[in-house]
Amino acid sequence: MKKVKKYGDAISTLLKGYQHDLSSQNIEEHIITDYKHGHFQLLRTGWADENTYRMGILLHFQIKPSGKIWILANWTEDDVAKALIDLGVKKEDIVLGFQPEFVRPYSGYAVA
Repeated sequence: MKKVKKYGDAISTLLKGYQHDLSSQNIEEHIITDYKHGHFQLLRTGWADENTYRMGILLHFQIKPSGKIWILANWTEDDVAKALIDLGVKKEDIVLGFQPEFVRPYSGYAVA
């Protein structure tokens, strides 16, 4: 449980760095943290125009019971895995879950 708290705090810090005030554009960004189930997201919602509502996940992380962080979505141009390492997460505890399983051994990160 200590690892889940530590890694959850690192992910929360990372997500806060990506959150912007977009209220002037009728768009909001929401940080969702669920320590109990191990899910952490940055979600964007709002109206693109008067007829088009948008909702999308920019970043989604899951801390599995094994203690590894699975990056399930990264719709940024940044290497968020490297950012997690800079925040104290061990490289071998990061899985690029959005990559196909056969590609993961070449990523330099955990495969599962």
